[in-house]
Amino acid sequence: MRGAPLSLMVATLGGACVGLVLALNGLLARLSGSFLESGWLGTAWTAIPAALRIEPSVWALTVVTLGVLWWGALGALWARSSWGRPAAIGVACLTMTFFPIGTVVSAVVLVLLLLPASRAWGSAPS
Repeated sequence: MRGAPLSLMVATLGGACVGLVLALNGLLARLSGSFLESGWLGTAWTAIPAALRIEPSVWALTVVTLGVLWWGALGALWARSSWGRPAAIGVACLTMTFFPIGTVVSAVVLVLLLLPASRAWGSAPS
């Protein structure tokens, strides 16, 4: 059995990092009432709920959920579940709204997941 391609490993590392940052920042916002933002984290954390006119605490739970979805999608991808790759692509698209770091890393992960080596590995029998 062939090992996983490098593109899939890098995509997993990037997705896991974005998921961890999302989950921790959402949890911090839920517990303390404010997101950790500015600098490389950007300011979308409070701009999005303000634009959508929702409570920041509700948005914090959404951010935590997106972070956990990253880990679930990546786990399913490595388990070669039929829904793993589409879920990882979907979560990458959703987290591109967290400018700048979420956008950059999610875009790189999206490109890596769409490479032929990553696509072939996910469809190969386990």
